[in-house]
Amino acid sequence: MNTRNTLFYKIAGFLALLFLVLGFFITKSSIKLSEDYHNEITQGLNKDVSKYIVKEVQGLYDGDTVAESKMSDLMHHVMATNPATEVYLLDLNGNILKHVAMNKEVKATSVDLFPIKEFIGRDGKVYIMGDDPKLPGAKKIFSAAPYLHNNKTVGYIYTIVGGNDYDALLLEHQGSYIRKLSVRNMLYFLSAALAIAVLTVYLLTRNFNKIALAFKSFKKGNHDARIEGVNHGEMGLLANTFNDMAETIQSNINELQSVDNLRKELIANISHDLRTPIASIRGFVETLMIKEDELNEEEKQRYMEIVLKNSDKLKKLVDDLFELSKLEAKQRSLQPEAIQIAELIQDIADKYRIIAKRKGVSINTVYSKDLPLVYADIALIDRALQNIIDNAIEHCEPGDVVSLELSREDNEVKISVSDTGSGIPPQELPHIFERYRKGKFLTDSEKGSGLGLAIVKKIMDVHNIKIHVKSIINQGSEFFFRLPIQNNYIAS
Repeated sequence: MNTRNTLFYKIAGFLALLFLVLGFFITKSSIKLSEDYHNEITQGLNKDVSKYIVKEVQGLYDGDTVAESKMSDLMHHVMATNPATEVYLLDLNGNILKHVAMNKEVKATSVDLFPIKEFIGRDGKVYIMGDDPKLPGAKKIFSAAPYLHNNKTVGYIYTIVGGNDYDALLLEHQGSYIRKLSVRNMLYFLSAALAIAVLTVYLLTRNFNKIALAFKSFKKGNHDARIEGVNHGEMGLLANTFNDMAETIQSNINELQSVDNLRKELIANISHDLRTPIASIRGFVETLMIKEDELNEEEKQRYMEIVLKNSDKLKKLVDDLFELSKLEAKQRSLQPEAIQIAELIQDIADKYRIIAKRKGVSINTVYSKDLPLVYADIALIDRALQNIIDNAIEHCEPGDVVSLELSREDNEVKISVSDTGSGIPPQELPHIFERYRKGKFLTDSEKGSGLGLAIVKKIMDVHNIKIHVKSIINQGSEFFFRLPIQNNYIAS
């Protein structure tokens, strides 16, 4: 497995390229700023050169002509002062009348007067560049002053401060300076910054491998894989999110496995209980068909009763399965209403007295007639009470009693169904509401479908209330829950 931190190498490579590009542009910018700085200082120091030349060389321009002798004197004077300086005499349109310039030939015949006039107007206190007559299109720093004849401006003295030879010498020394300043100092700075940036990236991404390995391990089926030792920053947030997600997924997998096991057990149990009444019905029907002439009326009647009893059991099992599946799939929506709970309890007790009497069990009701209305789904509560009473009667023997009791407790009404039957072993109590849980102490398959109390629990969950159980072996059991009084109902 490749565990290299490719993200680190990609980011480090990108940063290196970025710093090289930045180094190039910073160096170019430094050179430009250095040139501008030097030019501005040089221009400031030489801003009055043209004025001095005008004072020193009076009579250079006499009417419409240029005095050749004066121009020769000007050349010697300028060369003595600064051999790199170029002096141009311009007329009022910027045309070059005469010039003093060393070495290179003057190619331009005129220069732009706009920067000259601005320079003169602001008395040289502005950094501005003008045309270079030797290199048309290029710009140079300059000094300028008006040339007067009879107190009238007839032209301009235009002085290039530092000519081409000066530029060549400056470029040579400037190259050495930039190499020392930019190449050395700038590269030192950029190298240090790059090293710091790469180190920072490494520290930020060093945990990336741990996270990637955990993801790969989890993907391959190791659901116990977790990211350890990554707790801070964005990587820590990612690690904690993965760990929480892994815990949730593992919990869901375990729950699904548990549900699948319950499903298999449920199918096996249902198959057994469906097979038993069907086999009984089939067997007695076949007996009636084969031995119809041999059986007397009493035997036929007994066989038909057995068939009817098994048909009822089969119907109840199918009804329970249908009801439980609707509750678990949340296809049965809650339809609460105001209920006179005492009337409901009395109706259920009257209906079950006939069934209980056949087994020798008594049913008693205890309640006050002035109980307030409760708020619940009457059909579901009726079904839950019937399942609880069915369960109670099944666990009773002749002479036992099933009691239905109502009592008010603050803003609720307590509904209790108790019996004096066989009771439930303590080890079974935590599991009685599980699907198809008949209890290990029961061996008679006719004692219920195993779904009745599971349906009761689902009905209570839908109402967002709890059902409680108390039981003592050979003394009986009590199931009870509480419903809110109508005015105090709070929807879940």
